[in-house]
Amino acid sequence: MRAAAREEAYRTAVIDYFALAMTHALILIALVRLVGRAELDEDPDLDDRHRPVRRSKAGEGGEDA
Repeated sequence: MRAAAREEAYRTAVIDYFALAMTHALILIALVRLVGRAELDEDPDLDDRHRPVRRSKAGEGGEDA
């Protein structure tokens, strides 16, 4: 009876390791796909903060020639 119990425990452990490996692989695939997205390279909300409030046109003072 002990051999049968050991065999059952081994099968359960193998399934548990497979499930654990599969979920980690899926998380890794999701992270790789997220990192590769172009939208993550720039933040449109930050672009507004760095624009000058007043832009000078070419030829309208501001610079000494």
